[in-house]
Amino acid sequence: MLEVRLNCKGPDGNRTVKVAEGRISFGRGSDADERFEDNGLSRLHATVYREGDRVWIVDDNSANGTFVNGEAVPPVGKPLANGDRIKIGNETQLSVEIHAASKAAEPARAAAASGGGITAASDVPSGIGILPIAMIGFAFMIVTVSFALIAYKMLGFGEPSVVRADDDIEFSDPEPRSTRDSEPKNTGDRPVNSGSSSTNSSSTSSADPGSNEPLNIKTPEPSKPEANIIPPGKRYLDLTDAEKRKYVAERSMRIATAIGNSSSDQIPSEAVERIKVFTDAFAKRINVKPLGGCRFGDNLQATYERASKNAPFIVRAFNARGIDPRIGLYLAMIESEHCVCLQSPTGPLGMFQFTKATGENHGLKTISGASPSNPDERCEPEPSARAAASYMKSLTGRYGTGPASVPLAIGSYNSGEGGLSSNLVKALESGSGLPRDFWTLISKGDMLSKQFQSENFKYVPKFFAAAIVGEYPQDFGLKLQPLSTYSK
Repeated sequence: MLEVRLNCKGPDGNRTVKVAEGRISFGRGSDADERFEDNGLSRLHATVYREGDRVWIVDDNSANGTFVNGEAVPPVGKPLANGDRIKIGNETQLSVEIHAASKAAEPARAAAASGGGITAASDVPSGIGILPIAMIGFAFMIVTVSFALIAYKMLGFGEPSVVRADDDIEFSDPEPRSTRDSEPKNTGDRPVNSGSSSTNSSSTSSADPGSNEPLNIKTPEPSKPEANIIPPGKRYLDLTDAEKRKYVAERSMRIATAIGNSSSDQIPSEAVERIKVFTDAFAKRINVKPLGGCRFGDNLQATYERASKNAPFIVRAFNARGIDPRIGLYLAMIESEHCVCLQSPTGPLGMFQFTKATGENHGLKTISGASPSNPDERCEPEPSARAAASYMKSLTGRYGTGPASVPLAIGSYNSGEGGLSSNLVKALESGSGLPRDFWTLISKGDMLSKQFQSENFKYVPKFFAAAIVGEYPQDFGLKLQPLSTYSK
């Protein structure tokens, strides 16, 4: 197993960050795991992901960009190797250190545990022996370092920093992005729950229920419109049709950039219109009488309260896989409305609607003939969340992590990779210069399969609508935090 560290040098000093499995974010704001007082940083600037021995960095649509060895990180991210130099902001520099975990001490520990030791006389030098010499040398080193630190304090130099031999290496300053050199002012950091840890990459901040802005939604900063785009005292249902369309377009872009970890091209009006249809339908359910039990079409408050109870382990499972947890939260919403043991007429079971084969492929224990009255692990929320994160990891691996690719992966969760891929090829071959994204499929829908038109045209827009409601609940009259902020 490799050990991965980032040696960070910034305006507020030096530190070393260990990169464990999952992800860790960097920026200036409270929603970043590692914060630096660097005015050139966005509040959420970049994220480093790790899966096993694979390590890569993604720029979170920052104002001034992320650079590895002087080259801008592309939208899909960039793999990291030992010795790489990362520059973020004006003054923040990270050096990558990747090496095999040390196992040198293991034989000695094993020998000590079994009572073994050095017994052959020829192995022991004359005089006082190797071990006492080593102990004396170590003690001498401790005393020397202690005197040095005491002198350091007495002379008033302050706290010592973690300094590497290469800390004085100058990083080349890449040419700034001319139209996005600085962020808008007065973008104050959101508050952080005092119980959350800034060093835990999977921790989430608590939200202020009275706020209209999700506290843990890792939304990119540039060109960020005002958070409250609904007039005070109004809800989504109070808006005119034109105002609703504008609201859906803005919120959809926020969701698109967030789940894609980078910038997103403008969502076309045809797609916005489809998202709006589902957003309208969700919003009207605020007035539906609670149905009881667990079923589709229930009262909006009851439905999202159920989701808030499932949210913590979905957030943990998707964070552990380095995937934005909002993907899991709203996949479960459109698959089952967070009913943990729902079964479809065709057989898929559970909150994430796994078939028996797909569930087994992603670590679930399944049984033949499983049902709500005879459930298997697909009906257990935590294992099924881990399986869904594993499945989405494989899908994003196929389609990429770019802003245009994540909706493709979401769409393929519904239709299967093969069906979506063949439809994508048909759309892209129909004309020149078409972008490789889900919205292209919508614009070319008349030439695609009936299955795609009947299901996928609805699936991804419905996902976006569910996410808009769940991440901006006060806009719809819900007495809840944004779903992505529920961590306990």
